[in-house]
Amino acid sequence: MQAAMNRRNFLKGAIASGAVLVAGGALAGCASGGSETAATDTVVGTTPVEFAEETDVLIIGTGIAGLSAAMDPVEAGYKVMLADKRDTYGGESFMACGVMNVAGSDAQKRAGVESDPEAMWEKYAPIIEKKGETDDMEYKKNIYLTQTEWANRVEADYGAQFQPVEDYKDTGAPTSMLLPLNGIGDMTSVLTPLVNGLQEKGATLELNRKATNFIVNADGAVTGVRFVDPTTDKITDVKAKKVVIATGGFSCNQVMVSEYMPQQAELCPLTVYSMGEGHELGRSIGGVYAHMDMDSNRMSDLAQVTVWGYFGPNVQVTPMGRRFIKEDQSHDSPSACAEQGLGFWWTIFDNQLIEGSQAWNVEMNMKAHADRLVGPCDTLEDLAAAMDVPVENLKATFTEYDGFVDAGEDTAFGKKLFLQKLGAPYYALKHFPFRYKTHGGLKIATDSQLVDNQGAPIANVYCCGSTTPDTGSDLSPNGASGIITGKAVVAALQSEGGEA
Repeated sequence: MQAAMNRRNFLKGAIASGAVLVAGGALAGCASGGSETAATDTVVGTTPVEFAEETDVLIIGTGIAGLSAAMDPVEAGYKVMLADKRDTYGGESFMACGVMNVAGSDAQKRAGVESDPEAMWEKYAPIIEKKGETDDMEYKKNIYLTQTEWANRVEADYGAQFQPVEDYKDTGAPTSMLLPLNGIGDMTSVLTPLVNGLQEKGATLELNRKATNFIVNADGAVTGVRFVDPTTDKITDVKAKKVVIATGGFSCNQVMVSEYMPQQAELCPLTVYSMGEGHELGRSIGGVYAHMDMDSNRMSDLAQVTVWGYFGPNVQVTPMGRRFIKEDQSHDSPSACAEQGLGFWWTIFDNQLIEGSQAWNVEMNMKAHADRLVGPCDTLEDLAAAMDVPVENLKATFTEYDGFVDAGEDTAFGKKLFLQKLGAPYYALKHFPFRYKTHGGLKIATDSQLVDNQGAPIANVYCCGSTTPDTGSDLSPNGASGIITGKAVVAALQSEGGEA
């Protein structure tokens, strides 16, 4: 009873602020001062609720998590609406590198790569525990194992296309990674078939719809969402049985970053759309945050270039021409650059990358960032001059690096993948460190329902992807998070008698 009263009082405050709108009457009970809240009372500047559309499942956000959350509900025959604030679908997933860490997928099995997801989880779980993220290990395990289901379903049922693992299987690259069809950066080959397949199965996609408010009934239960068209200011109220928040992170919201991650406030955001609107929307209905102070991933502003080290040889150096990290971990170089105050760094590569398994992406980035590219250079002296680094430093760096290659061990930084020599002609690309994916988010129950500060589920509201605390650093955990949420929504609808 006390929890119900606390929630009712919370919602009164949220309604007064305009964060939550009431449909079909006001909250029962008394407002401060003892006067009853009238059904005709309104918040200044708001328009009365008028539901223009209705759906069973309303998903806010069309990145990989939101799209994946639509799969089970639409396949179960429920009416599903996906809404996005932008004029295109896919969110920031379209801009991602596309590296997906998956175990035991059909795509890997076709290439003769066999791995047991359960066994791989046993190796991965201690890494999570070491970082102290043990608040819901059951959910994290479910995320990890569901990645395999996600990869298989988007390929078999929706026509998503992955690069044949055979393309890089015998090169020394990790076969635990799936890539989209053309390799790094080609997320169109995964997301577009998924969107088309969802629409063919009956889901609707509404663009230019920015969620601004939850709509609740007289009992305070969520019954829908208010949207505003950013281009016309048109208001659309959508009635929904279940709402899924899949709006991504908050790395582009400088106010939120300064409040929760001041240690990264001076870094620029890599993207511009992760504004944390879903975080704030969830909190307006009583949701609470978790892990908000956890560092976001740092990435280069040329994010795809940082992934090259998984698939071919390169050497990365400081503005003074000194090697400073191992090149086979994509987040190491931007993190070290920021922590050491270097300002920028260089990736040096040769034809082994240009002609390797990721040739499509290497060529694309060389053309797209010609203003950052130096080379081809026939000698290290020419390369140093083009990079404006001390030639003696660069030559000493390569002498040391080549020695590690000859010895078969990088005793300076521990590089394992593609510990290989480079040869002329040499090329180099300049990078700057940015912040990328945030890990803090709205606390959820194991079934993805939003919870309040007492841990009690908030009826009809679910979260997935980067709006939840730490779903990982690549795309497949976010896709898996969406599937888990979609299954939970279907189960809830069925238990409530909501037959499709």
